[in-house]
Amino acid sequence: MKPKIGLIFDTLKDVEEFYKSYANEVGFSIRVGQHKKKGNEEILFKRYYCSREGYKKENVTNISDESGKIRKTHNVMKIRCGCQAHIVVKLGSDKKYRIISMVEEHSHGFVSPDKRHLLRSNRRVSERAKSTLFNCHKASIGTSQAYRLLHVSEGGFENVGCTKRDLQNYYRDLRIKIKDADAQMFVAQLERKKEVNPAFFYEFMVDDEGRLVRVFWADAICRKNYSVFGDVVSVDATYTTNHYNMKFVPFTGVNHHLQSVFLGAAFLADEKIESYVWLFETFIKAMGGVAPHLITTDEDASMKAAIAQILPYTAHRLCMWHIMEKVPEKVGPSLRENEGFWERLNKCVWGSENSDEFVSQWNSIMTDYGLMENDWFSSRFNIRESWIPVYFLDIPLAGMLRTTSRSESANSFFNRFIHRKLSFVEFWLRFDTALECQRQEELKADNVSLHTTPKMMTPWPMEKQCSVIYTHEVFSKFQEQIVVARDHCIVQGIEECEDIKCFTISSLSGKERVVQMNKTNMFGRCSCKLYESYGIPCRHIIQVLRAEKQNEVPSSYILKRWETRCKRCVLYFFPSVQPLLYFILSVLMTSSILQGTIL
Repeated sequence: MKPKIGLIFDTLKDVEEFYKSYANEVGFSIRVGQHKKKGNEEILFKRYYCSREGYKKENVTNISDESGKIRKTHNVMKIRCGCQAHIVVKLGSDKKYRIISMVEEHSHGFVSPDKRHLLRSNRRVSERAKSTLFNCHKASIGTSQAYRLLHVSEGGFENVGCTKRDLQNYYRDLRIKIKDADAQMFVAQLERKKEVNPAFFYEFMVDDEGRLVRVFWADAICRKNYSVFGDVVSVDATYTTNHYNMKFVPFTGVNHHLQSVFLGAAFLADEKIESYVWLFETFIKAMGGVAPHLITTDEDASMKAAIAQILPYTAHRLCMWHIMEKVPEKVGPSLRENEGFWERLNKCVWGSENSDEFVSQWNSIMTDYGLMENDWFSSRFNIRESWIPVYFLDIPLAGMLRTTSRSESANSFFNRFIHRKLSFVEFWLRFDTALECQRQEELKADNVSLHTTPKMMTPWPMEKQCSVIYTHEVFSKFQEQIVVARDHCIVQGIEECEDIKCFTISSLSGKERVVQMNKTNMFGRCSCKLYESYGIPCRHIIQVLRAEKQNEVPSSYILKRWETRCKRCVLYFFPSVQPLLYFILSVLMTSSILQGTIL
């Protein structure tokens, strides 16, 4: 229907929709013009123009973006050409609007049908587009990819309802709107989580000006996981900051499937000692007052001082992965590509079996490759006891930190939703989804371990026994020891002294190992220290058990944390439980989990 003098509408919204629909059919865009009000209430007159009405050219200016930086706008094309087409409506005594004036003719050509979806007045970000954008950002998918998804799901660009720039502008405007209330919205979201589940824990601090400077959170699953897997914890403060330059600091453990597991996280406004003191105090408070046996961090001096103050009985070591990641930038281009150098360095760092062997190999490498005067390598050697595995052999389960793949996977997991441009609200959307994905991987691994049976490699009863007890991932490690014990380990000699039997075991490597076995409880230590480092019996202990006619692995060797059902009997108590009772139960629970790890 064409506009005509006297055409009646109930509301101004009806007028606008009518003129937009007409403009779309013809092939032009409209612009809402001036209006006149009666006092501050009803609109008496309103104009609607062709978007090319008048003569105006927007000037190219320097404007500030969200971060306050000055940027130059793109060149703006002339879009107005003095077209006179318009309609004017007036409110009548019957409270309806009538067209009282109009010009139908245009002074420019019309847009062809295949381009009409690009007309400005035809474009809007629909609720479906907003929902798609929201879900994509939850999955760490950017706005451009969200628009591509809309293009496919809606059956073409013409059905999306907006352009990619429209969607980007909508998201930009949304960020601007939430900017001033971002921290409040983030803390409010944490409070909502706590209302849903009282076991959700969070604490925060603001400065004198009311700005958020510290916040820590851990949900019920984090706290439950810590009660089972909290013996060894990694704290990483090397991630990039968020939109407000606050440092993201996650706590990570290792679960019964040898997967990284999230235990809690914080945002800190600075890296001062007092900030880390607050962080570790809050973390221990969230975990029922139970400290980890071992904690690994990067080389941050403030964090080291805070750990010494708050966790004096926790062994502190540095993350090997972060140190080894720096090696390429500390050597010249020739060594960076030298396979022989990397082979020797990795063997020295990862494969040394005692401190003397490490020192000898390290000095040989430094001499052969001209690194004796390299300050970085010299400083790393001086702190060798804090990061070289051979110095960790007597720390229970420290071997779990030897693999770089675990650090790489944790780093990759967090980097998916941590970067400098994200606000708190954007971070939470991405983080919450990523955490669900991490936990889904654990559920999948649980399902496999509970409802499938691994292939046996020997007829030994202890292999069958452990295939039922351990998760598949841990059993695979144990099975490797079983096979090597069968094929390559031989008892070379036995000596007895009161209740201790000393077995000398030869193996494929040519090195002899000594197992000291208590005859009373059949629990022993091996000089290879695999059990101390990883919590599973080594090939040498397995061979001794068979020599002693033990068909099954004694229960003292089975760590609760590696069992398929290790979390089945763990109940997480809500804060309503008496604090003293909760603390006692937490200590008893942790003690039972760690049975046998202190030899």
